[in-house]
Amino acid sequence: MKAAITLVALSFSATALHAFSPTPAVLQQQHSIRSASSSVLQLRATAESSSSDVTKDTSSTCRRSFLVGASGTVAAVALSLQQPALAADDTKKQPICVIGCNGRTGTEVVKYLIAKNEPIKATSRTGEYNDAASVPAGAMLEQLVCDVTDPKSVNLACAGTSAVIFAASASKSGGTPSAVDNAGLVNVAKACMDANVPHLVVVSSGAVTKPSSPVYQFLNLFGNIMEEKVKGEDAVRKLYAEHNANLGEGGQKLTYTIIRPGGLTLDPPRGVAAIELNQGDTKSGRLARADVAQLCVESLNYPHLTGETTFECYDADTGAPLATVGLSNIAKKKTDGEVFVSGFERRGNTYEELFTGLQKDA
Repeated sequence: MKAAITLVALSFSATALHAFSPTPAVLQQQHSIRSASSSVLQLRATAESSSSDVTKDTSSTCRRSFLVGASGTVAAVALSLQQPALAADDTKKQPICVIGCNGRTGTEVVKYLIAKNEPIKATSRTGEYNDAASVPAGAMLEQLVCDVTDPKSVNLACAGTSAVIFAASASKSGGTPSAVDNAGLVNVAKACMDANVPHLVVVSSGAVTKPSSPVYQFLNLFGNIMEEKVKGEDAVRKLYAEHNANLGEGGQKLTYTIIRPGGLTLDPPRGVAAIELNQGDTKSGRLARADVAQLCVESLNYPHLTGETTFECYDADTGAPLATVGLSNIAKKKTDGEVFVSGFERRGNTYEELFTGLQKDA
């Protein structure tokens, strides 16, 4: 039975393991950490970085990295840090905070926000954004320390932001699933409420509510990560329901979105038209991390559609029932010719169309 579970779930490189395969070794932490009121830094790369071919992420790589630790080196890049003169429109924008900016999905979130010219708080345990070499001149990026197990640093990171995207997960050096995916997420949710952050987006994992599924059983071998993720999800839903039900005079209603990706890849994004959303945790597939990043950011633009929702996401032509999705992912199989309809599928040519019809959490 264990062998079968391992085979079925082998390539389901879900977010449950995305932080187990950390990006190249982090830069040495600066001796003087910026204060919470530090100005937004304008990063100007003075060395041209060469682009590297994107390789596909596999859960075997994730598992190996979890067991033996991070490997690789970080290229030395000369950066000049200048305080930018913000454009008039920029002064009206509060930054979007990315928790876990050095994870593979978190890095994609930062890249997408930069492409959209959004001000960003890129946070990590070290206070450094590892992909700083690729940040274009003029980008509004503040690097900030945030350890989700430390409520004080979480409060500083979330303060003064328009939204928070939680892309952190357990890792060998960063904390256990209980400390990060559960208690750490709760710390972030509470900080968002204390700071009246309008929208929290959480990157979770498909299959977290199906303990009998092969995917859940395999991934949960890593520190009970699936169990801790769903506990964190449940806590967020409860906290926001209680907050919004007990608003005092002048109180602000806040919202959240929980996104459950399937097997994550490092493929280029296929775009909104290729994605299918589902609800009920009965179906999954494969999806590029870059597409997950876009879902996170774009969900902020439609809070009336995505607020107080939980949904799964995957490429529509890879969708399959949880019982067989592991085998489909191993074979890199397209399943668009097969019939499995949950009744909660959502498709669209725009993000607004894609999000329309999502059911609110009970």
